[in-house]
Amino acid sequence: METSTGTEQPRPTAREDGPALVDPRAPRFGQSLTALALVAAIAFQLPVFVYAVAVVLTAAVVSGWRIDLYATLWRHGAMRVLDPPAEREPAAPHRFARVLGAAFTAAATVAFVTGFPLAGYALAATVAALAGLAASTGFCLGCRMYRQVQFVQRLGIV
Repeated sequence: METSTGTEQPRPTAREDGPALVDPRAPRFGQSLTALALVAAIAFQLPVFVYAVAVVLTAAVVSGWRIDLYATLWRHGAMRVLDPPAEREPAAPHRFARVLGAAFTAAATVAFVTGFPLAGYALAATVAALAGLAASTGFCLGCRMYRQVQFVQRLGIV
C-alpha cells in the first residue's frame, strides 16, 4: 500500500516485533457484511446465506487467518479508497469474536441441515444482532469476552 507521499505502509494485520495489529475499520467492515448477509437470510428465509457466512468465517479460523474473504475485500477494495488508519488495535480480540461467529453460524448450519430451521434462524439472528451492534457502535461483545477469557490466547487459537 502506498500513501500519497509514496512511502510504503506495512501490512495492516501483522507486525514483526509484537502482536498482530489491525485497522479498526476492517473488523467493522466484516461485521457489516456478516450482519447484512444474515439479515437477508432471515428476511428472505434463505439459509444459503447462513451457510455462506459460516464458510467465510470458518475458513478464516481454520486457515489461521490466511484465507479470509473479508480481509481480502477490505485490502483490495475499501483500503484503496480510504486513508491509512490513524492507529491500529490488537487483532486477537476481533479474531476471538470471529471464532464465536463461526461457531454460532456453524451451529445454525447444523440446525438447518438436521431439520430445525427455527433454531438455525435464532442462532443466525444472534450473530446478526451482535455483528450489527459491533459494526454500528464499535461495541464488540466477543472482543469484551476475549479480555475475560485470556486462556484462549495460550491455546494458540487467536
